[in-house]
Amino acid sequence: MQDAGDAQLVDGRGQTVGQLFKDVRYGLEYYQREYTWTRRNMQELLDDLTDRFLGQWKSGHERSDVRFYRPYFLGSIVTYQGAVTYLVDGQQRFTSLLLLLTHLRGLLSANEDLEEDAQDLDHLIRSRQFGSRAFTLDVPERDACMQALLKGTDFTIPPDASLSVKNLWERGCDLAEDFPATLRGEPLPYFVDWLLHRVCLVDIRAHDRDNGWEIFETMNDRGSRLTPLDLLKGFLLSHAGQNHAELNDAWREMLSGLTKAGAHPSDFIKTLLQARYVEPETPDHEKIDGSFHEWVREHAELLGLTRPDHFRRFITDVLVPFAKRYMLIQTATTERIPGLEAIRYNADNGLTAQFTLLTAAMSPTDDDATFISKAQLVARFLDLVLARRMANSAPIQNVELLPEITRLVPAVRAASSVEELSKLFGREVAQLGHDFSGINTFKLRSDNRKQVRYILARMTAFVEGGNENPDRTAEYLGLQGIRPYEIEHIWENHYDRHKEAGSEEQFHNQRNQLGALLLLPKSDNASYQDAVYERKIEYYRGQNLLAALLHPMAHQRNPRLRRFIGAYDLAKLATPYGESFPPSAIKERQRLYRRLCELLWNPTDLGFVLPAGQTTKRTPSTRAHYGITPAQLIDLGLLKGGAKLSTTGRRATQYAILLADGRVQLENGAIYDALSTAGQMALNIPSCNGWDIWQVETENGFERLIKIRKRALERGLLS
Repeated sequence: MQDAGDAQLVDGRGQTVGQLFKDVRYGLEYYQREYTWTRRNMQELLDDLTDRFLGQWKSGHERSDVRFYRPYFLGSIVTYQGAVTYLVDGQQRFTSLLLLLTHLRGLLSANEDLEEDAQDLDHLIRSRQFGSRAFTLDVPERDACMQALLKGTDFTIPPDASLSVKNLWERGCDLAEDFPATLRGEPLPYFVDWLLHRVCLVDIRAHDRDNGWEIFETMNDRGSRLTPLDLLKGFLLSHAGQNHAELNDAWREMLSGLTKAGAHPSDFIKTLLQARYVEPETPDHEKIDGSFHEWVREHAELLGLTRPDHFRRFITDVLVPFAKRYMLIQTATTERIPGLEAIRYNADNGLTAQFTLLTAAMSPTDDDATFISKAQLVARFLDLVLARRMANSAPIQNVELLPEITRLVPAVRAASSVEELSKLFGREVAQLGHDFSGINTFKLRSDNRKQVRYILARMTAFVEGGNENPDRTAEYLGLQGIRPYEIEHIWENHYDRHKEAGSEEQFHNQRNQLGALLLLPKSDNASYQDAVYERKIEYYRGQNLLAALLHPMAHQRNPRLRRFIGAYDLAKLATPYGESFPPSAIKERQRLYRRLCELLWNPTDLGFVLPAGQTTKRTPSTRAHYGITPAQLIDLGLLKGGAKLSTTGRRATQYAILLADGRVQLENGAIYDALSTAGQMALNIPSCNGWDIWQVETENGFERLIKIRKRALERGLLS
């Protein structure tokens, strides 16, 4: 028999995401704050989940293997049972998980073989009770927004919408661009299984509203435990021997400065340790992400902490000066600092890992000018990498680039001068696997709007700057806190007006090509979008120069523009089109954009010293392959370079060529490193398993690549 006192104890139960969301309806209490997660918060959640999952998944695993993957703890929520289950604490994370499940459902439904998995998620996203259907987190003001995200339709934020609704829509849209490309392919159903059944939270169940409020108050306002920062400070000061008051003041001033600059002090410590002390063979370096104070204590000798004066100098000569430099690069992510503009661009593109490489370039002996020059080279190199990957529709998410950044850290750390760093990045540029040839076939899709905007904004600002106008890059990118500029289609959305495109499918394909796009102020874009070209061209003349180039009059009596065109030999590409804009004009404009990208991201102009007499050669893609690539099957003789590929399934069949290095070339000439990316581009879908969707022509007819891979695994030819 249960003791009466036991009934008053708080009940804490560990539950997986699948258990928490299945056939349950949650409500919010009146004291809950708005949904306030930022894009960065969502990116950090995605990075954490992706890193943990991809550390275990391997190509060729069975889905049943996921049950043996390590679980991942996401924290706690507080609930109590009333008319519905009320969510007292944890709604920020819970709402974000609901958005993630909604996005995953859309990705799954795009794959014919995963439709049943998509339907399974319906029971987690929405529940049906007493004849009515509601979202798992049942907040009526959010319904219209959530419906639009679930159905993949547009949603206009009402003028009187709450902050929660605005953030909900923005984070849902961000997911379409920020969800890791690696997970869109073969790993997608495995990731969903892992998220539902191996990612868990603790549900702290209160007895009633009052008890729930008490727990909420206690968890958020009282009795904060010592953090890793507190414990690290205690360890360093306890071994410093003397000057404790001065060291404590220096520590507090350092934390205050980091916070004012918008940096998280814990992130600074983690980044510093990874950037300055970790080598590939350094033991337990993964521990830094969680318990960095323990890692420092266990590896004090590695940090040179063997005497009291070493501990003192670690605070005064390492932590404090590095923190000041870290504050500067943190400030550069939100403000324009001359020379460090690329840091802001990288931050806007979600590349938080740039901090590690920037910190690796720091040296206590460098003066401010030297540090800024080094930071400029690091940021420009990463921006160049991002731009080339964008142009080739390659993944640009933080998780995709982290392995390359980690590889570069020791070399950047060892570069003692600006000249050495310039040569290092020159060698890296010469080995990059992408150039800007992908611009020839680059187009706007549902999942790359941010990348298209970025390329258009940088090109538009480049042309303006080349004509001695002020730098408006931040304005074009919307880095002032608003998005005043929008992507403009030169062709209006009326196939009947553009029959010269051929079929309606070809019309939409050509209309979304980069060469058929501009960047215009949002208000003008809204008023122009349905007008015919003959009217639009007059509007374009009064806009930015990249748009105005289309009008013949813009080229007359404009000596600065003529000098710009002549200086870069653009006369044959920057052609005006006064009366019409046919398909041939789109192709020509595409070539112009490619040339502008090559000029804008010219390695020499960016400050890199390329190796003398060395031609650029392609290195294998750095994206994670997790053990198996088409190139391996070619090396084994199981596939042949030049073989014909075709897609499977109910959609219209698309064809491609398997190149000798394992890449895939589509019929339009576009080349992709990954089978899944090639499949997505060919079929115009947000996700697919490339191994399953492509079949290769053999002597006995077409055979799915996944079957060839399976035979290789069974024969022990692949690990």
